[in-house]
Amino acid sequence: MIDASMLLNDIVITSLRVLVWTLLSWVLGVGIGFACYRNKIFGILAMPVVNFIRHISPFCWLPLIILAAGIGEVSVGITLLISLTFHAVIVSLEMLRSLPRIVLEQARLDGASGWALFSQIELPVCISGIVDIFRVLWGVGWSVVIAAEMLGVSSGMGYRLLDFRYLLRYKEMLVYIVIIGCIGIGTDYLLKRLKSVTELRTYA
Repeated sequence: MIDASMLLNDIVITSLRVLVWTLLSWVLGVGIGFACYRNKIFGILAMPVVNFIRHISPFCWLPLIILAAGIGEVSVGITLLISLTFHAVIVSLEMLRSLPRIVLEQARLDGASGWALFSQIELPVCISGIVDIFRVLWGVGWSVVIAAEMLGVSSGMGYRLLDFRYLLRYKEMLVYIVIIGCIGIGTDYLLKRLKSVTELRTYA
């Protein structure tokens, strides 16, 4: 039998890990994407690096991550950061490039530029897309963290799965796998609802 308090503790710890590192990756990714969109020279210099890193599995970096940071929380965080940030850059940049040219040109003709253009035109139009980026990152982070938690931490869903495997407790493993999938579906549904709300507010 699975200890209910242990299960709840694992769910909370894993969820917090994903939340913290997904938020950080989201902010960094969207920020870098916006910088590439606004500054062509920066974009030309940054995009080869972004594309290079995002096409390499984050788990290929594990030996280097462990060498640099050891095993534990920092290694889990770095793995999630590498897994999420560079994909967020690509998606946010493509989202910004797809903004209606007519709207932007009209805003510039009306005198909008810099912060005003961003806060009054670009951000409101992109808000549902930005929420959708977080939704995608959360889904990837939720799957990656399970493997990342096998890097030496002593709590969380991934750690417990590894522990169950060593103890040959396959029924408990199956329960955890089902719970992981259900939590993923539930959070994805909530984030889709949030996106719908932002879309309604954008076009209201």
